[in-house]
Amino acid sequence: MPPERDSELARALRRREPAAVDALLREVLRPDAALVERPWGGSAIAAHKRIVAPAAAIGESFELAAAPWDDEAATHASVVALPDGGALPLGTLLCAAPQILGAAHVEAFGPTTPLLPKLLDVHAMLSVQAHPPGQPELYVVLAADPGATLQLGLAQPLDRDRWRAWIDEGTALQRTLAAACADDATRAAAASAWLLQPDAPLPASLAPWSTTLLRLAAIDAALLGTMHAIPVAPGTVVHNRVADPHEGRSSATLHALGNLQGRRILALELRVAGPTWRVWDHGRLPARALQAERALDGLPLTPDDAAGFVIAQQGQAFAIDDGVLATERVIVGATPWRREGRDVAVFVHAARGAVTLAGPADVPVRIEPGCSAWVPACWSHWHAQAVADEAELVLASVCVGPTRLALRTRALVALRDTVARDAGAREVVVVANGGDGPLVQARTAAQAPALFGRSGHTRVVAHEERTRRGQLLGLLDALAHVRAATPPLREDGVALGIMLPGQGTRLSPLTQRLHGIKPFAPMPIRAGDRWLDAGSASLWSWGLVTAALERAGFRGVAWKWGDEPQLPSQLPADSIAAHRLGLERVDAVRFGMRVALTEDLARNKEWLLQDKEGRLAMQVRRRPLAALQARLDRAPAGTRALVNLGSPALSFAMIDALAQHFGALPGWLDVDGYLFEALTHDPALWAEEAASDAGLQALLQQCPDFYARVAAVRDTLEQRRGAALAIAVIDLGADTWWGDMGQLSRAREAFAALARPDDGGEFARRLAAIETVVPDRFGNRVVGDSVVPDDGRVRDSVIIDTWLVDTVTVVGAVVIDSELGAARLDPGAVVVDTTAAAIHGSTDSLVIAACGEVLGVAAAHVLTTIVDDPLAADPVPQPWRFDMREDPGAAANYRSPVGDNPASFADKFAQMRQRQRPPAAVERAVLQRREALLGSIAARAGLGADALARRVAWHRGRIH
Repeated sequence: MPPERDSELARALRRREPAAVDALLREVLRPDAALVERPWGGSAIAAHKRIVAPAAAIGESFELAAAPWDDEAATHASVVALPDGGALPLGTLLCAAPQILGAAHVEAFGPTTPLLPKLLDVHAMLSVQAHPPGQPELYVVLAADPGATLQLGLAQPLDRDRWRAWIDEGTALQRTLAAACADDATRAAAASAWLLQPDAPLPASLAPWSTTLLRLAAIDAALLGTMHAIPVAPGTVVHNRVADPHEGRSSATLHALGNLQGRRILALELRVAGPTWRVWDHGRLPARALQAERALDGLPLTPDDAAGFVIAQQGQAFAIDDGVLATERVIVGATPWRREGRDVAVFVHAARGAVTLAGPADVPVRIEPGCSAWVPACWSHWHAQAVADEAELVLASVCVGPTRLALRTRALVALRDTVARDAGAREVVVVANGGDGPLVQARTAAQAPALFGRSGHTRVVAHEERTRRGQLLGLLDALAHVRAATPPLREDGVALGIMLPGQGTRLSPLTQRLHGIKPFAPMPIRAGDRWLDAGSASLWSWGLVTAALERAGFRGVAWKWGDEPQLPSQLPADSIAAHRLGLERVDAVRFGMRVALTEDLARNKEWLLQDKEGRLAMQVRRRPLAALQARLDRAPAGTRALVNLGSPALSFAMIDALAQHFGALPGWLDVDGYLFEALTHDPALWAEEAASDAGLQALLQQCPDFYARVAAVRDTLEQRRGAALAIAVIDLGADTWWGDMGQLSRAREAFAALARPDDGGEFARRLAAIETVVPDRFGNRVVGDSVVPDDGRVRDSVIIDTWLVDTVTVVGAVVIDSELGAARLDPGAVVVDTTAAAIHGSTDSLVIAACGEVLGVAAAHVLTTIVDDPLAADPVPQPWRFDMREDPGAAANYRSPVGDNPASFADKFAQMRQRQRPPAAVERAVLQRREALLGSIAARAGLGADALARRVAWHRGRIH
């Protein structure tokens, strides 16, 4: 693959200059093929492309690769030559000009493509392979020896136990052979060559190991004998497609390209990027890892129809769409073959003959035989024309569907639109720890225009929970407080409530650094021009729920448990419409998602049984999987189980009824402490549960008449409305996104995701509103007021509003809102809101809200600095560290000092929760120390007084 070459056009494209993008899109794109040496390769690819054959055996040619989440595709990523002599990675071009892919594709996959077409020169047999569901393959045979075959599909029912036994025996024999060849590479090569052509005479040099080799060959023959041998010839098209037995998606079945007779095949393989699971490798050396168990468990058991895999022969056109790829073969001549644009990018391979391709600008580009091109999705039309009499083209494009990324992105877009339309909650009730009420209310109110509506119409009321009362009694206390306020809570719409009490022990020492308010933990989520904290992000994410409920006629409070933002993969409004749910006369709404039952979920989550009308038939308590399945089997016909997501919406009528029958109770009660079970269980079933559920028995010791009180709530509601109790269930979708800041490792992962190449990373960048940033020539996404060395010492990192000065190395890190002098940050390191003259963040470390001359943190550890005394006139920041692989909330870690920390987390939590001196005043004192460091860092960077003044003012403005 040729290297990236800087040029004026390349720099303009990185800046996304429209004129540069227009210049690029005048011509078809021609990614340079990456030729890859393989032991089973040869010279056929070079001959097909009509280039000088390399000395090495070329087994693969990556024709187009821009899937950074796939190791092979990333290693052999495509580079595109530019008209002015420059060259850029294809992935960079897709970020700079996403119209190459089309809006629907970018929504579904980001500015990447899963398409991974390759040429394969099969001189020796490839391993027996399979792929995860959703990865069918197509092989267009370009050349083949007479009698050539490839192994594909099951010729007899799959006996997994027998396959496992063969593979286990073969692996043991392979280890024996490897030991015998450990000191002789020539012997190992000879053994491997014979195993791939076992009909040849066994070389005399291998005679001492003949028993091992013959048994390996027999196992190989047995395994391959259970598969079809598909005859192929030049022009044969083989579609490796079966239905996944679990989900029905188009998938590839077992295959092993090539044959033991050594008859060669040159093929164009059309597939999408993703893992390859090697089931068996014929016993050859050196041994490669197998993933047989994963592959076999995902395969259908029934035999395949061999004839069904072959869809065309030489000279036959074809066009198929298997839901993953749309592929076709066309013959073009001297008369232009024309195609209207379809808003998808199209891969074109010249299988035979040369062609010219031209688009709307009518700039013809010649594509030589054996070469490939990519037609941009934004072209309204294009045409191909044979240079000589006739040419054969193979076309392929990705089928765009509702991927997880697309579903989550639509929810994100809908949420931002809700805020833009001022359609967010008009009233917000926040339940906070005692002493936190004014701080939480002030911060939430300041962020209200970004969270709920630009006009700032939202009223925020905070209630302090001086004594922990649980979800049920706590929300009743809060609503009694709000209803007594001036003005009282409005009841003509849907209010938004959130429960934020808690000590945040598992986030120590960050909770202590946040003055004991764990919901203030920063998150890499932007709403408007603001970074959100965990509590604000949780409120913001529930805006889709409140808006949908209000439009459907519900009147009440939509409660959000805790500070974990959630974005559904199915919009609440769509779920309501699917069941034609009218919510005007609904007493409560529960939220769940349809997922596969697992032992872990069964033991740790409640389950909602939703009937055909979208109502709650029953809520079932957590229990072992077998017991849960038995309970679900007793459910009424037509119900389906959804895992309970916790947060409920309660109508004002239900809140009144709950207050009437529970409001005066002392102690602690949770909403999900059997309330909805009692509402949906008849007395007999309730008695059955009480006899076997230890948690319910403990509840009844505290509140013996719990079921009677719940029955009174139900009777009160039914008498007031003259109708039976009605509880709706809304399915938020199986791919609902959760943002969890409750643990140190999860906090690091939330930020580190910004640099990940997969769809999780792309969604993280969309949440942070940096998805349009084009990587620089070192793979960095640099955003905002940032200073970054342009010499390659910073690579593959995300740098936001950060100064990096005298950098040593920063690789695969995320740095936000920081100023760092001599910095060494290893892969996975995250630094947020930190100022340091020198810093070393080891692999997967986390540094948040720290300052100091020299800071260092070990791998997988967290570092912050907390003032020695928040009441001191000049408080001194002290370093606090912890191993994120441990639980800081465990008693041994929380109650006693850990490592070199100055005190225990418990003692520091109590100290930092002081409110005599406002936290903002403490932060201003800390900033004075940071400003001295800022001055020295700015001087080392050669930044002037104006830049330093702007930076200081920016920091001061961020203190709440």
